Amino acid sequence: MNADIPPLKIQIFSPYITDKLDGVETGYAFAIQSFRGRCLQFNVLMESGAHFRQVPLHYLWHETPDDEKELELEMLQLWDCFSYKPVVTVFDFLKDYECNAILKDKTQMSASYWFTVDWLPDSDARSGVLLEPEQNKCAHVCLLANGQVCALLTNRLAFKDAYFIGNNPKPETKGYITMEGVNQAETCERWSVANTDKVYY
Repeated sequence: MNADIPPLKIQIFSPYITDKLDGVETGYAFAIQSFRGRCLQFNVLMESGAHFRQVPLHYLWHETPDDEKELELEMLQLWDCFSYKPVVTVFDFLKDYECNAILKDKTQMSASYWFTVDWLPDSDARSGVLLEPEQNKCAHVCLLANGQVCALLTNRLAFKDAYFIGNNPKPETKGYITMEGVNQAETCERWSVANTDKVYY
C-alpha cells in the first residue's frame, strides 16, 4: 500500500494533527499510501521528528496554509484510490511542467506537476474496472497555485509551456474521445507461428 514519492516540504494546519487551536506544522511528505475506496494519503516526517502516516491529501500545503483559500477534498481528488497496490512514476518529460487544473466545478487553477499514481489490481481474481480501458484511471498529483495539492485525472489537466504548447491551452476544442477497446499484437486471424525447429524463419 506504500510507494515512495519525490520528497516535498509541506505544512499542515496544527489543529489537524495536534491539540493546538492554531498555527502550522512543517514536515516532508516522502511517500504515499493507497487504500481502495479512500483518498490518497501520505507519509510525512515532521520537523519535530514525529512520523505521521495516513495524512490525507487535503491536509497538505506546499505553500503557507490559508483557510480562506482552502478547497474541500472532493475538489482536489475526484476519485478514491482504486486498489492497495499503487505504482508511482515521475514522468521526466512532465517534471515541473506547468498546467491548468480543471477542478470538479470546472473552474481552472494554475498548477505544476509533481508525480503520477497508477494502480495495479489487488489480485487477478479482483481486478475490478482497472483492466477496462474506458474505466482505467491514473492520478497526476500536482501543486496548486492556492498552495494545496491535488490528484486529478489526465482529462482534468491542460499542460502549458513557452514553446510547444503556449500558455493558453485549449484541449477542449479538439473533440478528444476516450480510447476504448483492447489492442493485442498476438492474433491468429491472419498469421500463425511457423511449425519448425529452425531459429530463423
